Amino acid sequence: MPYYRKDTARLEPDKARTWFVNWIGGPTLSAIDNCRSQLGFRVNVRITGQPDTYFSIPAEIRFKGCKVRGYITTDDEGYIFHHCYY
Repeated sequence: MPYYRKDTARLEPDKARTWFVNWIGGPTLSAIDNCRSQLGFRVNVRITGQPDTYFSIPAEIRFKGCKVRGYITTDDEGYIFHHCYY
């Protein structure tokens, strides 16, 4: 599972910190600290691969020592992590 380095950060309006890696083709989202989640609390999210569709980016979090996989989407307030059940 690929992980990307964190080169530059940006503070979002919803108090989340987005991290980007700088490639030759431009910046790519690599991690989000203090991201909103579907679970109802804020989490630190790591991007695990390239976007698989236009609307979602595969990601994972650590929750109580377990790896929880899911994906990142956006809404009117910013980024949000959705967990998967597989």
